[in-house]
Amino acid sequence: MTRRIPAWALLALLSLALALGACRKDAPDAAKAPGDPVAAVEGLAKALRDNDLARYSRLSLPPELHARSEALWNRRVAEAEPVADADAAEYDKMMARLTSPNAEAELIRDLEPKLAKLETEISGQWPMMQATALIFLNAAIQANTELSAEEKAHSNEVVAGLMAWAQPSLFTDRARARVAVSALVDTAAKLDLPTLAQARALQMMPAMEKGSVALAGLKQVAKAYDLDLDRALDGVKAELVSAQGDRAQVKVSYPLLEKTVSFDMALVRVGDGWYSADAVQQAEEELAEAADLAASPEANSPATTAAVADEAAAAAASAGR
Repeated sequence: MTRRIPAWALLALLSLALALGACRKDAPDAAKAPGDPVAAVEGLAKALRDNDLARYSRLSLPPELHARSEALWNRRVAEAEPVADADAAEYDKMMARLTSPNAEAELIRDLEPKLAKLETEISGQWPMMQATALIFLNAAIQANTELSAEEKAHSNEVVAGLMAWAQPSLFTDRARARVAVSALVDTAAKLDLPTLAQARALQMMPAMEKGSVALAGLKQVAKAYDLDLDRALDGVKAELVSAQGDRAQVKVSYPLLEKTVSFDMALVRVGDGWYSADAVQQAEEELAEAADLAASPEANSPATTAAVADEAAAAAASAGR
């Protein structure tokens, strides 16, 4: 069975890409969505700022829904097909290189001819390539049926800013490249996932913890090229636009490079907390799809029935924590 990442987990990474102190991190079980829509949005941004995807995941979904999503993830891990040999070999080779004793020096050595080629071959063609890439990316955003009109507008604005920032001279700067490579090597060591099989075997919350390490490393790489994602997250501002019953609309804005980007975010109240309406809907759809598959004739084997029962028990236990 192919494992899909829950929508709210994708949202965490997407939020970083688009938004893109020694702050105390709450224990994952202590993370609860605030009873105010503005505070809920600020809590999500703070979790990303703190590189805490475990906390972000718990702030993204109501406890019961989060527990069921976690159980589904973990069941899919248990039922996943073995990693393909080619994929495993490629990943394992990459991680072995990143974690070798002389990784930084060797990577910089091999990167130098590529940077020199980039300088000579792309610099003069970049304006045309930039315009073409912008057209392609905007078309891809518009063709994405999973994005709302507001999300498409936000994505187009972010893409325009990032394309203006992405200049060949920035990425061929050797000093920046050394900082970025150092960050990649450090992150690979901290991840401690030398094989693809180990990475694919992670249950959801351990995966969120490893994702937090990767998130911190990605921020360091981006900062080497003057893209300060923490500054963007520090600058997140949330303003209540409307609220009626268990629904609210919040305007979210943040600094991205030299511009301020904004978008509207729909929230829904479940129990005492406020959550992203899109994250809740997508998680529920994911679970419904999984339930439909489980109800199919071929899925009604004794082993599958037992797995579903185990999943339900795990969800109940997790929700009660």
